[in-house]
Amino acid sequence: MQKRAKYLFFILVFFFVLLLCFGPLLIQKGANDAQLSNSLQPPGKEFFFGSDFYGRDILIRSIVAGRTSIMATAMVVLISGIFGIVFGMFSGYQGGKWDQLLMGICDIFLAFPQMIVAIGIAGILGGGLKNAMIALGLSNWTLYARLARSAILKEKEKNYVTALRFSGLSHGEIIFFHILGNIKDILLVTMTLNFASILMGLSGLSFLGIGAKATQPEWGAMISEGRLYITNAPWVSFFPALFVVFTVFIFNILGRMLQGGRR
Repeated sequence: MQKRAKYLFFILVFFFVLLLCFGPLLIQKGANDAQLSNSLQPPGKEFFFGSDFYGRDILIRSIVAGRTSIMATAMVVLISGIFGIVFGMFSGYQGGKWDQLLMGICDIFLAFPQMIVAIGIAGILGGGLKNAMIALGLSNWTLYARLARSAILKEKEKNYVTALRFSGLSHGEIIFFHILGNIKDILLVTMTLNFASILMGLSGLSFLGIGAKATQPEWGAMISEGRLYITNAPWVSFFPALFVVFTVFIFNILGRMLQGGRR
């Protein structure tokens, strides 16, 4: 019964992500199609999630914004993850002065809260979704670097690594074709859980006005726009916020399930 529930959850997550990524391709009405005569319409038959100040459909904009948020978050997690893992594995495997130098760089980034670093970098680079992604990536890679270093320090002392060295394999082959395969599960779990926090960070930067532009459908930007009408039209912010909460929730649950499967 528990396995069936897990499979059902995976299927639901798959179709939800599929809807967000490819749903906008099936929508004929544009996310920025404005009609002031329909300004701030409450949820109903014509506008299932209501409309915003410009008469734009909140449901359509939320789905289109979902693709933007999911794609951007995935890119940040993948790029920062790959960079951090390579960085950490090299540092842990080499040891000595290289390890001290590389971990010293990590410590500089870790000296401040991740979101503060991201806000600072985004503020320097300027607004825009691309710069927000760069800011989050630069503040996020240390998580993977530390994790990969810790894992490889344990693995490189094991007998199979010693045997591989004596067999004549290069350091790169040992790291990427053997050690990485043994620590991939914990890295996958971390990436899944990290997806939720990066999505929150991306939405947060857009909410603060240093992420996606107002004309670009993105959950955080939509929530920020709705602040002006929170008393008389709460649906403008509520439904994008609901999408954020639900997406963060399912990726947290997914990460916990993967974590539980490792035990």
